[in-house]
Amino acid sequence: MQQHTTQLFEKYKHLSVTYEQHTAHLTEKYEQLSANYEQLRQMVMNMASQSGDTHAPPFLSYNNQPPPPPAPPLC
Repeated sequence: MQQHTTQLFEKYKHLSVTYEQHTAHLTEKYEQLSANYEQLRQMVMNMASQSGDTHAPPFLSYNNQPPPPPAPPLC
């Protein structure tokens, strides 16, 4: 029983460390993406203000396509 408990504890420690590493990595990536997004947003706002447009255009989706039109209402 002692050996089994030790093995389970070691597996738990390994999983905990792996989880923390992944969490740290994802947090770092999220912060980078957030900073990149903010830079792009500022660029769009600056370009819009320089062109005299009072409303900044919305960002396009990831594939550079406008969003699809809304579905027709169901009767």
